[in-house]
Parts: sequence; C-alpha cells; structure tokens
Amino acid sequence: MSNKSKLMVGVAGAGFAGRAHMEGYKNTEDAELIAVCDVSKERAQEAADKYGIPHVFTDFNEMISLKELDAVSICLPNTMHAPMSIAALEAGKHVLCEKPLAANAEQAQKMVDTAKRTGKTLAMSLNFRYEGRTLTLKKLIESGTLGDIYYAKTAMLRSNAIPRGWFHVKERSGGGPLLDLASHMLDVTWWLMGRPEPVSACGFTSSKLSSSGKGMGTWGVGYGDGPVDIEDIAVGLIKFKDGKSIFVEVSWALNGPPFHYCYLFGTEAGASLYPDFAIYKEPAIQAPPIEPSKDRIREFVRNILDGTEPLGPATDGLQVMKMLDAIYKSAETGKEAMI
Repeated sequence: MSNKSKLMVGVAGAGFAGRAHMEGYKNTEDAELIAVCDVSKERAQEAADKYGIPHVFTDFNEMISLKELDAVSICLPNTMHAPMSIAALEAGKHVLCEKPLAANAEQAQKMVDTAKRTGKTLAMSLNFRYEGRTLTLKKLIESGTLGDIYYAKTAMLRSNAIPRGWFHVKERSGGGPLLDLASHMLDVTWWLMGRPEPVSACGFTSSKLSSSGKGMGTWGVGYGDGPVDIEDIAVGLIKFKDGKSIFVEVSWALNGPPFHYCYLFGTEAGASLYPDFAIYKEPAIQAPPIEPSKDRIREFVRNILDGTEPLGPATDGLQVMKMLDAIYKSAETGKEAMI
C-alpha cells in the first residue's frame, strides 16, 4: 500500500484514447494529472490547456524522468506499447496500458517480466471488463447460475469502418481488427469463462476489401495515412485444456449490418452479454438488475494507492496475446497452431 494520498500521473498520447484517460484522471480525486507527451507539440499543448496540465513533452523519456511522476498511461500505437511501457517501468513508474497489451506475445512477455522485476504495477485498460453488465454476469457465473461454461462465441463486426492513420499500417498497429477488436471481445469472453488455459487455435484472415481500397471509414483522420496492409476480417476458434472453446469473429469492413455479440453456454443456463443482457434457462428466470459500471481510471489509481490487484492485470493481456498470435499463425499456415 502506498503512503501517498494522491497519485501523480502522466499520459503518453494526446489522441482520442489519451484524452479519454485525461478526462478520467481529472475526474478522479485521488489523482493529479501533471504531464502529457505527444509527438505533436501542438496536440500536447492543446490537451494541456484543456486539462490544466503543467508539464508538456514531445520526448517520452523526458516525461518519465520527472521525479514526482508516479504513473503513466500508454495511449500510443500498438507497436509502441511494449518499448514505452518497459521504459516507464524501468524508470520506476506504474503503467496503465491501452489494449492490446503489445503487438505480439513476445513483446507482452517482456513487459510482464519487467513489471515483475521492478515491482511496479502494469495494468491494462480493458473497459469491457468494467461495464456493469459484465460485472453482473461475472457474479452470476461465480454463483453457479450457468453451471460449467463449455462454449462461448463472440464478435464485433463493423461495416465500412477501416480506420485511417496508423491503425491500418501494420508497422505501427501490429495488425488489424484481430488486435484492435478481438483484444476486447476475446478478453472479456475468456475472463467470464474463468480464464481457462488455451492450448490451440484455428484461424482465418482476409484482406479482400482493405487490399483493394474498399471499406475505408473516417476514424483516425488527422493521424496521417500510410499503406493499408492489414486484414479486414479475422475468425478464430480457441481450444482450452479443459475442453472448453471460444469462437471469435471481428471485422472492420463487412458488406452487411454492424453486429456485436457475446454468448456463453453452460450446463445449467446460457447468457448473452451483447447485444442484450439476458439469461437463458428452463424454467425461465429473471435476469438481475445490472449493477453500476466501474471507472477503469479510478480503479487503476486505487489499485496503486491501496496495493490491490487490477481487474485487468498484464498477465491476462499476455494470455490473450498468445491466443491472438496463434490465430494469426494458423491463418498464415492453414494449420491448427499450438499455444
């Protein structure tokens, strides 16, 4: 437990995700936002002016050299998550990293190892875990309402929504919707199932639309453009040591209606997290009221000050990265990939 009453924090990245973190810290009485860093001095200064941040940087190493700084949020392109998080941990700072944890499992492992060695907290910003419906369903599952969950399927499918800027440039993003969307959907589904140990994956990816310039959206405008060299759809089946499995499908650009779902099937009942919260059981039972959502930023701050375990620990992010890597490998080789 920390003997500090307030956590001094900085945010790396002044884009959409970074500003969401800044908003969260400004609304958390136990945190003081003292630094912001962005490659664009103008964008960093604009954020500093809006949120009353005293220290503005374009050099990340300079920001983490601030003695009074306790923790940083990493809100940067995916391939920068590992090097920036590791540098911050080595500098003695706690880290809240946006998803995915890294661009691949090898990088994620180095992050987890560094956090363990330095004794600093490395947490993930997994906002789906903090939603009220997720927390409510988790309690129902832990109470035995669903019995043994043996299968789940989940998806986030979008139409004509390939992001612009760094999102579609593999050198900076590390991948397409499999990293961007499945890092949410696979994570929350796997977490609800009780985090079973993955053993293998079968996967499929396609870039039929992205490679032909079709399916582009407006998200990411203003962040620069580059070659569109990522998949626009990915599908995977994860098998677990205890015989359970999860089917996941994600896309930025389908010629069809957008769709978002998460279904879990147990020996006593089934459940829907998305699109609607519901419990499926015979005889029918009433789904309980959804409890309030938790604030991911506030929770991170309290984790550090109270010395408690984050709801989204980096070790979970590492496991999810292993599953995503295996889906990519299977899609590339046409064979089942072991984890």
